[in-house]
Amino acid sequence: MHLSGLSALAAAAVVLAACVAPQPSAIHDVAETTAPAPSSGLGSFLAGKIARSERDTSAAADFYAAALAEDPSNQALLERTLFLQLAEGRLAVAEELAARQIADTPQVPLARMPLSAMAFRAGDMASARAHLERSGTVGGEAYTEALLLVWSRLVQPLMLAWARLGEGDADAALAALEALPGGNLFDAFGLYHTALINDVAGRDEAAETAYKAALDSDARNATRLVLAYGALLARQERRDEAQALFADYLRRLPDNAVIAAGYRTLQAGDVLPPPVADPVQGAAEALLGAAGALAREPSSEPSKVYIHLALYLRPDLDDAHMLLAEIRESGEHYADANVAYAQLADGSPYFWESRIRTAANLDRLEQTDTAIAALEAMAGERTDDPSPLIAAADILRARERYTDAVAVYDRAFARIPELRRRHWTLLYSRGIALERSKQWQRAERDFLQALELRPDQPLVLNYLGYSWTEQGVNLDQAREMIEKAVAQRPNDGYVVDSLGWAYFRMGDYDEAVEHLERAVELRPEDPVINEHLGDAYWRVGRQLEAGFQWRRALTLGPAAEQVPFIEAKLSNGLPPAQPRPDNG
Repeated sequence: MHLSGLSALAAAAVVLAACVAPQPSAIHDVAETTAPAPSSGLGSFLAGKIARSERDTSAAADFYAAALAEDPSNQALLERTLFLQLAEGRLAVAEELAARQIADTPQVPLARMPLSAMAFRAGDMASARAHLERSGTVGGEAYTEALLLVWSRLVQPLMLAWARLGEGDADAALAALEALPGGNLFDAFGLYHTALINDVAGRDEAAETAYKAALDSDARNATRLVLAYGALLARQERRDEAQALFADYLRRLPDNAVIAAGYRTLQAGDVLPPPVADPVQGAAEALLGAAGALAREPSSEPSKVYIHLALYLRPDLDDAHMLLAEIRESGEHYADANVAYAQLADGSPYFWESRIRTAANLDRLEQTDTAIAALEAMAGERTDDPSPLIAAADILRARERYTDAVAVYDRAFARIPELRRRHWTLLYSRGIALERSKQWQRAERDFLQALELRPDQPLVLNYLGYSWTEQGVNLDQAREMIEKAVAQRPNDGYVVDSLGWAYFRMGDYDEAVEHLERAVELRPEDPVINEHLGDAYWRVGRQLEAGFQWRRALTLGPAAEQVPFIEAKLSNGLPPAQPRPDNG
């Protein structure tokens, strides 16, 4: 189609170089059988493979556990089962499997992970260090490659450092960090944990030096780094410096709930607790950072292993809960994501955002009215906050309830005292709802105002340019706008289609064919683009190919009101071309 929808623009909190959004999730200490057990070990194994291919880790963990029960001496199967149990946060089951694995192969790192975490939580730092030092590089298959690489290069040195601090040796803890490899990402983690270790050890001057160095690195926008440094400044009675640090961050990232909450705490004169207060929390921080670093990998399982280990050490780690929910959402496990969000307490900086995301997931679960009601209730709680109304309007727009969406967008705008650059998205969204509800004059004003805030924004350029093209007005300007959009999004089939259609409407059919053929290559499944290409083929005398494209458009599920027009083209072709529309 010609008009690409508004992309989801959700900013997630950042843990060092990794993008991390706060999310909730419980640790499951027992394996609950959620999938029917096949009648044989082989059947369970095959069912587990299918479940993994469908990104259903919970069912896969159940099936592999059933297969292992049939073949308990199979070490490869044991390792796969352990991995999946860890990915589901079933630490009690994982502990038993890990003990079995190291009895056979003592240096298998996958087994040492949960055992070291358990030693940390028990306060047994010597045992934690022993497990970490005995964690070699043997074992593992392709599906654990990312997990083990991050473990050996990042997590193991960091957790060893925290174990050393837990044993009372800060110098040995800092020396352990020297095992980290070089590179921007590892340097950022190293500086961050150097600062944290010095901070926890009471070495304020060394901590501040490391915090400043970390802020000068790629971790400048890392939420927890900024929060930790601000907390140190506040404890030193340097609250003005801490507030200035947070204010500078919020100028760059105004929607960050964590730093905004910290800023409010400082303004109120209250105590700002450090994000890491002891070695156990430090180990959890290392695991959280690893989870964030892996969160965008194709497989979510390695990241989930580290999330659950972090939550095992620190159940109140809101960033880990949020990251887990985000991963579940990306896998379209919306009900599970909402279970994770429900772990966040009312006092969490992420609580408000988690409720908005929960409502969005309810809509995805076809509970739209419940979602809208929840968002309206939130709007009543904070009468100056537009965010729940924006979320409700976005849901209504996506559900093609455009008139209702416009009314809710209008209420959201009433809560914004001054439009800023970031509000182009809101103008764009309302503009779409206005255009679809036949309120073009208002829609056009929104699109033009959005372009005042973001002059080269390709989505707005494309939507407004295409709309003018369809109306036969401002054709030269429309084509120029769409060309700017294509220059930024050359592989977006919708935008390329808009350019081809602009040339078609201007009577330049050869040029139209060139761009529309490219658009069909990029979006072969779109009925509108295929219909457009058929129209262009007809105008250049390629009638057989035109008929093929129109028939194909009919097979791709076009809008019901468009079907008679396509069928009429198949019967009669296009009428003679009219003179180019007025360009006024």
